[in-house]
Amino acid sequence: MAGKIEISGTGENIMGTMSEGRLLFKLSLPMILSVLVSSLYNLVDSIFIGRLGGKALTAISLSAPASSIMVAVYFGMSIGVNAVLSTKLGEKDSSGVNAAAGNGLLLMVACYAAFLLFAQFGLSAYFSLQTSDAEIASLGMEYAYTVTALSFGLMLQTLAERLLSGTGKTAGAMIVLSTGAIVNIILDPILIFGLFGFPSLGMRGAAVATVIGQCCAGTIGFALNRFWNRDVRFTPQSFIPCARIMRTTVSVAVPAMLTFAITSILTFGMNLVLIGFSVAAPAVYIIYSRLQSFITLPVWGIRNTLITIVSYNRGAKKYGRVRRFLSISVCTSACIMVIGTVLFEAAPGALMAMFSPTDEMREIGMTAFRIIGITLVLCGTTIMRGGIFQAMGHSTYTLIIGIVQAVVLLGSASALSLTQHLAWVWATFPLSELAIFAVSSLLYSRILARDFPREEKAPKIMGTLQKNAAYHA
Repeated sequence: MAGKIEISGTGENIMGTMSEGRLLFKLSLPMILSVLVSSLYNLVDSIFIGRLGGKALTAISLSAPASSIMVAVYFGMSIGVNAVLSTKLGEKDSSGVNAAAGNGLLLMVACYAAFLLFAQFGLSAYFSLQTSDAEIASLGMEYAYTVTALSFGLMLQTLAERLLSGTGKTAGAMIVLSTGAIVNIILDPILIFGLFGFPSLGMRGAAVATVIGQCCAGTIGFALNRFWNRDVRFTPQSFIPCARIMRTTVSVAVPAMLTFAITSILTFGMNLVLIGFSVAAPAVYIIYSRLQSFITLPVWGIRNTLITIVSYNRGAKKYGRVRRFLSISVCTSACIMVIGTVLFEAAPGALMAMFSPTDEMREIGMTAFRIIGITLVLCGTTIMRGGIFQAMGHSTYTLIIGIVQAVVLLGSASALSLTQHLAWVWATFPLSELAIFAVSSLLYSRILARDFPREEKAPKIMGTLQKNAAYHA
């Protein structure tokens, strides 16, 4: 018989008892702060690397798709682990929680082995597809090989953070993410420029700083899970492969992986289009990507928290709470992204200035930021809806949105590049945001109509959600 989770105090985890708005704020705030701090390492990398020259930023832009694929796989797998773990937690099945964590670690180790092989045998061909500039390719290899071959730290950090957030320990997740970011921020200038007697490593120094930060974060994360997180226990039994748990984990993880991987494909394709105009254009693109990621991270923090909360309440069969969480999260994400729109429209020059741009980069960036920034509110809403789809057991909807984005963005970018005007290529970003917002609206309406019809159909609602919950359990 499956063990039962013992919860002190009220007898139940706060994810099933606290008021919806208060709970979402309480659990999201540490997550938002942590992801904001952790995202600083991307910005700091770009700011310091910008001082090495425009080609260094272009090299980072070209290496970004490979790094993003790696993050997509680790993060997607951790979402699968989180979904299974949170459902078992809601069911108060402690042995199921432990098995989800243990089997999840086994799956992530297999992912790391695949990336190690790619670092050894695939990176050179990867860069040769994008550029014939030997200096840019060499700089990109220096960075990408280190962060890929030594990505075991990222693997441990990602899983440890999701185990903490999946059991409601978001303060612990904040500590994990913040540790990696702070260590990286401290080491970046030291290792890039050779301060305090350390050798000057340039691009490789930025990669080494990132890896050390990830290893520190992963170590602290597993220590927190071992000594503080009483809901998860790694025992010899938890590492026994369980086909049902692995299958369920992968079924949730793969759509999430593909969704994030599509972003890498988009970056790869856009780099190929942009580098045809100027070496500076991909550099502007990576600056935009880093800034946009930083601005949208509060939305991602809420989205990740929402997945945990909804998974728990579905497992506990509290369906009324689920719908209220969905409404609150969508409204909150739209409000947050208004700030991003104001920044990109009102202060593009100040944003570019942080990255030591050349005159050409500055001119390109001023135009690009103002064109792209007009649809950031729609971007935030679409991001949140993707989390809702995953939390409600419709991960394929998130994948559909990603595919539509890839087709519209790359298709329109290729077509508009024929005009020989770079400004028209930047217009593909608002076009793609409008397209995926429309598609996500249709899919979201379908979920509301099917899973949350009128009140008199409540018994049917419960039957549908119970069926979905049983399937994903």
